[in-house]
Amino acid sequence: MSDLIHMDTENPSISLLTLFDEQFSFERFSESIFAAETEADSILAKARKAVTKAMNKEESDFQLVVDLDDETKDKLKKGEIELVIENGETFAQLKNNGKYGKKLPVTEEMTEEGISADALQMAIQMEAIKQQLKVIIEKMKDIEEQLTDVIHGQRNDRIGLFYSGLSLYAEACSVGDISLKKLLIAQALHSVSDANSQMIQEIRENIAYLVNEQYKSARQKVQKIEEHLNTIRQCYDIVFKAALLKAWIYQQSGEIGAMVTAIDEYGRFIEKLVVPYAGLLSELDSSDQFIEKGTWGQIANSLSGCQEMKKVLKSTPSYCFILEGEHNG
Repeated sequence: MSDLIHMDTENPSISLLTLFDEQFSFERFSESIFAAETEADSILAKARKAVTKAMNKEESDFQLVVDLDDETKDKLKKGEIELVIENGETFAQLKNNGKYGKKLPVTEEMTEEGISADALQMAIQMEAIKQQLKVIIEKMKDIEEQLTDVIHGQRNDRIGLFYSGLSLYAEACSVGDISLKKLLIAQALHSVSDANSQMIQEIRENIAYLVNEQYKSARQKVQKIEEHLNTIRQCYDIVFKAALLKAWIYQQSGEIGAMVTAIDEYGRFIEKLVVPYAGLLSELDSSDQFIEKGTWGQIANSLSGCQEMKKVLKSTPSYCFILEGEHNG
């Protein structure tokens, strides 16, 4: 588990079990993201301090010694510095005339500031995708708000695997043994993924029933249409929750790339299976609960930003800063 994120309560399993409540909220995930960003800002501030300390060091009893002339020192005050992590070691490079100079090892200074390589890597990743992630989070919050009326009062007997996964993760948060914790988290993710797959398959089958107008051969056509629409609503509820839960588990585990992938998978589900049929489903829904076609398209478009975030994370992002400011590379 990442040391970047800490639960707000002394007993994380209790707060997790509140998610069994019918009002499954996106708020907890967004709060975790906000906490991660706040912690990332703190870590990067300490990292800048460590780099400054290393670059100003002329003589030291430590193993890492930096020999800087007066001209280079003057450039350091004005130049851009790139912070990178390679094979668990942290290096800083000064940019001068568009080119970066030799790598300066700063792992020891980072350690003095209490920054591990893993924590720094996650902080750099969060910084790299911060703006895009903010847009995604806001849109998913909108999705939940629009779904509130749609799923209100629904009961679903198909969610055992989802709650099993949630329960396993709650247990994992209370386990001290690292190996057992990792095993329980893996089992939790497997259970949630199975639940998600089953719900998507059921949505696909019910949409096919309506698209192919199989209800026309039934005696009670309206009732059959409503039954299948209800199933789609209920299953979609779990698909949304599963996407949130998987993203949350990965984020809490420090796996930012996997978190983005979980959100991206949900976006592709909307794009491929919901958007093409949203108009028809809205027409068939006599209660007018199904979200209109245009809104689904907007949701799919907003979540497409996950692809760009995945590219950024795959490129092993670095962190660049001038002593009075910074930006991600």
